[in-house]
Amino acid sequence: MILSGKLKYCFLVLVLLVPAGTSFSLDIRIGVFHEHLVNAFLFTSGDWDYHIETDQGLLGICPAGDSWYVIRQKDSLFIRDHTGRWHHGNRLSFSAPDEYAYFRLKPALPVLDSREYLADLQVEISMNSLLMVNEIDMEKYIMGVSETEAGNRCELEYYKVQAILSRTYAYRNLARHKTEGFHLCDAVHCQAYKGRNIWNEDVEIGTEVTEGLVLADGDSVLLSAAYHANSGGETRGAEEVWLTGKHYLRPVLDPFSLNQPGAKWKKSIPAGDWIRYLQAKGVFVGELLDTSLLEMPVKHRQDYYLFGQDSLLLSVIRDDYQLRSDFFGVKLEGDQVVLDGRGYGHGVGLSQEGAMEMARKGYRYTAILNYYYHQIQLIHYMFLLEAGKLEVDIIYLP
Repeated sequence: MILSGKLKYCFLVLVLLVPAGTSFSLDIRIGVFHEHLVNAFLFTSGDWDYHIETDQGLLGICPAGDSWYVIRQKDSLFIRDHTGRWHHGNRLSFSAPDEYAYFRLKPALPVLDSREYLADLQVEISMNSLLMVNEIDMEKYIMGVSETEAGNRCELEYYKVQAILSRTYAYRNLARHKTEGFHLCDAVHCQAYKGRNIWNEDVEIGTEVTEGLVLADGDSVLLSAAYHANSGGETRGAEEVWLTGKHYLRPVLDPFSLNQPGAKWKKSIPAGDWIRYLQAKGVFVGELLDTSLLEMPVKHRQDYYLFGQDSLLLSVIRDDYQLRSDFFGVKLEGDQVVLDGRGYGHGVGLSQEGAMEMARKGYRYTAILNYYYHQIQLIHYMFLLEAGKLEVDIIYLP
């Protein structure tokens, strides 16, 4: 394994020249509350009136600050407006005339915390529950993802990094839920998205100054811009985690991730339970006279826990014990086996906490991206459209 800890400034930037005031941002459809089987919700408009339509035409207007209630009954939607009147239909559309209009969505069956979203909402019945889709400008979606993924206390340079990563992921995965009628969901299956950016102006600035920029390789193909919470001091190559490698996802030494909240962790397991676990996994333990044989010090990442002639993938142990990472050593403390771990996540690509530390130390967003990804381009997505690298029919769903 080759590890590199040097910063290299060979970052290629290609930006299309476009007329001032021209916006090439696209609308994207996000399935919200996608992990939950929601069957009723309360819709509350923000500062703007919302127009509500069914598949039969205009239903009415929800004035600013008022609420409408929607519930599924078998194959129909029943809607109670702000005056108390009931309506019904098969599909619903909530739309406002301004791109900064927002609404609050509060699931009622089951009861979940409310979230605020910009732009429009479309609702229909799918798989015996409500399919709720937020149709929103791509860049405003990126703001929401950046705040959800990074929190609201990062440096501006990191928000630029997060915006580019989130935008790259979005464009690369536009077809992920195409058969369901939307592009991406709001869960970690795609990207975590909990509604509009509210708390931090730097999130908005970081998105706006990088508007449209994505990461691509030397052939102008969008990157699989993998990232994780903390590398534990060194990242790993894609081929060590997934079936195929990527030349831009190579291991690097990562001192910036050390001394961060996710850099270290521990898991204690009774020694007897650990031995029984190994035996259940087919590891021959036999009559263990020297328990120190259970120990496995670790200095760098490795793939296997070794015991005698047998071995067990660390990734399997991670899954079975729901550990933060598969970067750990094994030691004995009394009658306990202690898994002494580092990092949080799969370890491929960019370390979020490492990148945040680089931003605090004054590194520019281009240097941060170039440190974790190798031989890449930062380009405007319109260049990819012009070059036929993005499928327009995927972007524009009916």
